[in-house]
Amino acid sequence: MSLGLVFSGGGVRGSSHIGVLKALHEADIRPKMLAGTSAGSIVAGLYAYGFSPEEIRIIANRISRNYYDVDYSGIIHSLFTVFKRGNLKLSGLIKGEFLESVFYRLTRGAQLKTAKIPVAITAVDINNTDLVVFISHPALLAFRDEYTYINNCTFAEAIRASIAIPGIFRPKLFNKMRLVDGGVRANLPVGIVRRMGARKVLAVNLGYSGYPVPGVDNILEISLQAIDLMVYQITRPSLESADIVISPSFHNVLHNDPAKIDYLIECGYQATRAAMPQIKKMLEL
Repeated sequence: MSLGLVFSGGGVRGSSHIGVLKALHEADIRPKMLAGTSAGSIVAGLYAYGFSPEEIRIIANRISRNYYDVDYSGIIHSLFTVFKRGNLKLSGLIKGEFLESVFYRLTRGAQLKTAKIPVAITAVDINNTDLVVFISHPALLAFRDEYTYINNCTFAEAIRASIAIPGIFRPKLFNKMRLVDGGVRANLPVGIVRRMGARKVLAVNLGYSGYPVPGVDNILEISLQAIDLMVYQITRPSLESADIVISPSFHNVLHNDPAKIDYLIECGYQATRAAMPQIKKMLEL
């Protein structure tokens, strides 16, 4: 059975995807193809490259606030130009270059087309709102639809583009496109993995749960929570088109709380264990 696995965005909550992979591995279930957005693109990309769930857990715990290269000089310069000239030229608080270099080293600068498992990573060209899909397998290039498919890029470039949260990260400049977080248009790209050939789709949704989130009191958390609320409605069709949706349950977890990584992995693990009877039944059909 050609199982497709889809990972949504969700900030540090994306660590839950690692727990999902861990539970699937324990049940000897391997996805045949993957699609990921934003935080989901990190786990999908690293897994497709060849890292095990345990190795990705170790990597996730190493990636902390120290990996965020805040553009302090750009912020100061922009504030100066606002007061002096009335215009703001800052495109993001975080450059993203350091994180991209981390992913580049982890994947040894490999091209996405070398992925051990077919993978798709989404981003959005903020200049024209096009959904851009970085793909490892050239088969999707044959599609003539509203999406832009790219097969010639590195793992690091694709992931860096997909995690570029508008207003937080600078957009990723690629082939004259200005790319931002894929969650702006496709936070749960079920349709993409269907086009890749998946007959059954298991989607992991880490979007807005409907529960109150205390502590949303800084620019990062406010921006991420606002994006969560916006994508809540546009994600519904994707939720309905997946065969099984796993929504790990966690409370009082902010988007940028690295201390909760192991807890979130366990949440994803337990949610997948609970859904395992359904998953196995689906794969038998």
